Amino acid sequence: MPCHSRIGWLLVGCVVALGCDAGRPAGEFKTYDQLLTKEQAAAGTAADRDVDEDQPLTADIVPEPERTVVDDPPVSAIVPINVVDGTQAASILEASTSNSQAVTSAVAAAATAPRTIELLVPQREFKLEGKPAGLRVSYDDLDLLKILNMDPVPADATDHFPGWLKDLNGKQVRIRGFMYPTFESSGIEQFVLARDNQICCFGRDPKVYDLIAVQLAPGRTTDYIPNRPFDVVGTFRIEMLAERGKPLGLYWLEDAQVIDR
Repeated sequence: MPCHSRIGWLLVGCVVALGCDAGRPAGEFKTYDQLLTKEQAAAGTAADRDVDEDQPLTADIVPEPERTVVDDPPVSAIVPINVVDGTQAASILEASTSNSQAVTSAVAAAATAPRTIELLVPQREFKLEGKPAGLRVSYDDLDLLKILNMDPVPADATDHFPGWLKDLNGKQVRIRGFMYPTFESSGIEQFVLARDNQICCFGRDPKVYDLIAVQLAPGRTTDYIPNRPFDVVGTFRIEMLAERGKPLGLYWLEDAQVIDR
């Protein structure tokens, strides 16, 4: 607050404090008793006589409230207990924490435990499409989680394949995907065809069935095709390549050509 404002509030305070006695001579100051009239004084004296000095004055006596006797506080007021079995709260919290950890561990174990392999797609048919003609196949048709509830993929995965999937081996197929980044921009003879552009260095780890190794036909090459899907036609091969039980490759396209139009 500015200095002149503080001074203004101070002056107002002085006027309020002194205004009631303004203009009154100092000699005329009277106390409260001196201002009482004779009639008021006489009335007060008469009223005093009506009071029996031997009787106690009860008008101003306030009865004391009754006191409630409280027994010793229950144990739960000092150490929280379970009203059912009397267990202390600390024990309950410890048990609850242990249960939570056990549940978390169980959920984590269930998430990492191998799924039970079972056939979910017993039959599937494919149609020839395009020129050169090939059976139209999608990555969903090769997805072992959707086909066999298989996760993780074991080294003997092909032993569980249904007949319709095994029958694709050696057939001319046409499949659409994305080119995994290569070291070359042109003259490419082989590359990896990915299910989408959100895997590997794009953002997530792929499954072995999300990638197809493509080997172009002799004399054929392609330029790098970034971030857009295209068709590849070639001879489809199913062969598990694993190292120490870990699958490294499963699906292959040989004598292939890129259909980018």
